[in-house]
Amino acid sequence: ISLTTKMNRKQKVKFDKILTDKSSGSSEILYSLNDFLLENINSKNVIDESISLAKKKLSHFAVIKNYLSDFENLVGHGNIKKIRDFLDQSGKTKDVTTKKIFEKLYRKIPDANSVFTFSRSGTILNVLRLMKNKNPGLNVIISESRPTFEGRLMAKELLKSGLKVKMITDSMTAMFVKSVDAVIIGADAVLRNQNIVNKSGSLSLALICKHYRKPIYVLTAKSKFLNTNNYKLISEDPDKVWKFRHAKLKTVNIPFEEIDKKLITGIISE
Repeated sequence: ISLTTKMNRKQKVKFDKILTDKSSGSSEILYSLNDFLLENINSKNVIDESISLAKKKLSHFAVIKNYLSDFENLVGHGNIKKIRDFLDQSGKTKDVTTKKIFEKLYRKIPDANSVFTFSRSGTILNVLRLMKNKNPGLNVIISESRPTFEGRLMAKELLKSGLKVKMITDSMTAMFVKSVDAVIIGADAVLRNQNIVNKSGSLSLALICKHYRKPIYVLTAKSKFLNTNNYKLISEDPDKVWKFRHAKLKTVNIPFEEIDKKLITGIISE
């Protein structure tokens, strides 16, 4: 990604990490973006360039697309106080959102001793930390989330928080879901018809839950709700799946997929 000279070298490096972050959830990327904008609020050139680049590289995330639309509108009016208030408030949203989501989830599964989760989500991570406070013996099962292994990163963070974690391969999901109390996943978007868009593998997980009659809850911020029923599959670099080349081989890497609302037990937001 090529950045223009409006940013200094340090700013370029920091912003490039935000744009190329493939392991964090969309909400976490948003909070990193918000922190960057707040740090550089007094530089209109940096703000303008940040908006332009983020719109090009991150608008496939619903929560970031909505955020950028609101923020760009404020920047256009040029009221620095309102801009700062917006960034300050956005930075504080995370803890409030997590707490409200946790409280709603806990009312549904107060006796859960084991949960299954998939991929990496800042919301899920923080909710599981709060669940541990209620139940120190909580067990979390998580799959690797190939091809980029976000599940491994999630597992390390859960372990740092003192949670008990069992790591499995994605292909072992069915044999472990049947023994958990509940499954919780995040979402990159919630469509108007209440279908979910999330990391590929979520549809298989939802189908497994249906087969074993296990509840599967989607935990997500309201800012990820879209006013559209349309979702277009996006292909990414196939090398992340397999670098092998052959004239008759086509390797496919589709990172996100749509899950029908009929397969979801409930969507929980703040």
